[in-house]
Amino acid sequence: MCWAVPAVVKRIEGGVAYIDPGDGVERPAVIGIDEKELQTGDLVMVHAGVIITKVDLSTLKESMDMWKQMAMELAASVGEDPNAAAKVVEEEMWRVLKLVEEVKSGRSEALKELA
Repeated sequence: MCWAVPAVVKRIEGGVAYIDPGDGVERPAVIGIDEKELQTGDLVMVHAGVIITKVDLSTLKESMDMWKQMAMELAASVGEDPNAAAKVVEEEMWRVLKLVEEVKSGRSEALKELA
């Protein structure tokens, strides 16, 4: 299992992206994905100094149903309320989506709330 941190791409220079993980300090990161898909302002996940994925808002929204379904099944398997579990997941996912939108609009310090 790896630990990746969210960051915003601030600039791209020759195969290296300079990212801000939310503290206002730009750091170099090797671009480990298709560089053509990466743009300044993108939210990415970085592991060991390498960009391993770009965070896509539409994908996050689509995955909400999957996470809610898993939460409901898990809650039911231990005798808890499946609807309450789905509500908790949905509320947290909307919080994350709101933070991602804030980051994409230039408020990179919101990344601290994602970590």
